[in-house]
Amino acid sequence: MYIYDNDNNLLAIVIKNGTSTKDKDFHTDHSSELQIASFNLKKDELIERHYHEKQERKIFSTNEVIIIQSGKMTLTLYDLDLNKIEDVILESGDMVALFNGGHGIKIEEQTKFIEVKQGPFNEEKDKTRF
Repeated sequence: MYIYDNDNNLLAIVIKNGTSTKDKDFHTDHSSELQIASFNLKKDELIERHYHEKQERKIFSTNEVIIIQSGKMTLTLYDLDLNKIEDVILESGDMVALFNGGHGIKIEEQTKFIEVKQGPFNEEKDKTRF
């Protein structure tokens, strides 16, 4: 599920647990600062050995990925002007990638989750509360 604001800015990509996917499903284009893909591979399939070459990149925003291990939360998404756009319920096995705008989280029940974002992280520059 792709969530956009009224100006067609991508706010988030939500992948719900149990959503069927193609063998390989790339959810972002190659120019995105954060690359998201999901896989549904058969037993004994291989992903060829590889590594990622070091290269300099310019990152202009902090993108964030949240993977729900267990529990339930409500994610509220805001546009670039910080107007509320949508509430999304996330449960065990769900994943969301956050790209633009703002967000808030309300924990609905005991919840374990993993958060991933680019670093290094500077609390004073990278996070503005509203």
